[in-house]
Amino acid sequence: MNPNLTFSKTYILRACMALTLLLCGCSKPAPDTAKDASAAKPVAQSSPSKPSVEVAETNAGSAAVKILNTAHHSGSVILHGECGPSGISDPYTLHPPVTLEPMDTALQEISTKYQNIYWRESRESGVRVVDSNAKAALLKVRVREFRIVEDREPDAALAALWRVPEVAAFLRKNHVRMPRRMSTTRKVISPPMIIEVKNALVADILDHIAAGYRMDPPKIWIYRECMDKDKKEKLVDVQMR
Repeated sequence: MNPNLTFSKTYILRACMALTLLLCGCSKPAPDTAKDASAAKPVAQSSPSKPSVEVAETNAGSAAVKILNTAHHSGSVILHGECGPSGISDPYTLHPPVTLEPMDTALQEISTKYQNIYWRESRESGVRVVDSNAKAALLKVRVREFRIVEDREPDAALAALWRVPEVAAFLRKNHVRMPRRMSTTRKVISPPMIIEVKNALVADILDHIAAGYRMDPPKIWIYRECMDKDKKEKLVDVQMR
């Protein structure tokens, strides 16, 4: 046998084996780097919700009502205003943006701007937003007994309260004038609410009337007062919103 031919066959065999090993190494699956990178990707953090704001100019009374409505919270607003041709105006202007929620933050912003306005919360009366400049003596009148059966709008219930002997006597004695409103005959609740309280303050009775309508958001009552330019008569307005 030709030794050169044997050498060639041996050389070719070894070359084929080396090539086979090389091809096997190349065909080995690469690590799944895309999958690993995806797993290592940090989870996006949800950003905290921004406070709700009012973008139009408003006043403290209207803002307080919106804040309580947004929080679905019962309560009242008591303010000292200014007498004008169209009634009682709110002197506490708020420029936008006006925070509406969360409730604590929103009310605190009003108190920070107008330090005579404060608020407190209780289980019985909800949230009271109070202007310390308001005397609000009417709200402190004690009524021996008040009872109504009502299915109309709140103005009808309020009119019944102003006719109670103790309240009517207070209005005459202190020269307090209240705007006249025509009571509607339109029924707004069924069955009618029944309110019966004894030995209660006017403010407490207003709380009962507001709660009697059982709406969402709850009714808020607003008390405004002002003295006329001659300081002889006080104008008082109470509304349910």
